[in-house]
Amino acid sequence: MRVWIPLFCILVAAFAEDDVSEDSSEHGVVKGTKGTNCRCGWANKDSQRIVGGKETKVNEYPMMAGLFYTPRNVLFCGGTVITRWHVVTAAHCVEPVLHVPEDVQIVLGEHDQSKVDESPYTKVYRVKEMVNHPDYFLVGHRNDIAVILSETRFEFNDYVGPACMPTGAEVIVGSKLKVLGWGKLSVDGPASKVLMKVNLNVVPIEQCAKVYDRVNTTEAKQVCTHHPRKDACQGDSGGPLLWLDRETNRYTLVAAVSHGRGCAEGHPAVNTNIIYYRDWIQKIIRETKPEGRICKKQG
Repeated sequence: MRVWIPLFCILVAAFAEDDVSEDSSEHGVVKGTKGTNCRCGWANKDSQRIVGGKETKVNEYPMMAGLFYTPRNVLFCGGTVITRWHVVTAAHCVEPVLHVPEDVQIVLGEHDQSKVDESPYTKVYRVKEMVNHPDYFLVGHRNDIAVILSETRFEFNDYVGPACMPTGAEVIVGSKLKVLGWGKLSVDGPASKVLMKVNLNVVPIEQCAKVYDRVNTTEAKQVCTHHPRKDACQGDSGGPLLWLDRETNRYTLVAAVSHGRGCAEGHPAVNTNIIYYRDWIQKIIRETKPEGRICKKQG
């Protein structure tokens, strides 16, 4: 699970050696002033600090999923649990293996890839189907989103469960989003064995348009994130960008890691806006597993 396949891996959370953004032990733990229609977006806090960022506690973020490529024994991309059968990820992650779902597995409850008995909640699920957005285009990573269907129902508990889905335009400039992943800690460095987390800032989409071609500035298809000393790097595209809803005190999936340039080199990163594709995601859920239920804020 520790080999990097360049074909699949473009981005993951990487951590520069600077201060760690504030992260309250109450975030995602205590109840907020509003509830959700089903349990979602909670966190199991009490993490330990490491150099350049934070290692998550084992099973701290129950919604985190890893995609495992069995022929090469490698965890190649990240994803987010959204129902008892579905994971959201980036289209460029599954495009190369779209027609061989038997070669891909979903890993839930994972933390340290080097250990096999760290968490009793780690479980591997076989993939039944992978659905890319019909308008996905590799050049510019346009419509870079996909939904994966598990052959069997996910076992939810306190340590494995879904992220909340967005209900409106949650992502605004100035928001802070949490990125999770197992990827490289620097461009030329090794991949992290343990799940890592970092906070990035949402900046105007025009900042990404100055750096990358084909960034859509007229429709809210993408989210631009930036931090002068923190970034995403090779290793775990498709992973979640989570927004803490202050009303529910639960984490909402608002974007998926798509692409960028370098690692913590001053460039912004482009992410797929889940809010824009919410209706398409729900359509795929209905078509593949109608009983699949997304969770979201009430009221």
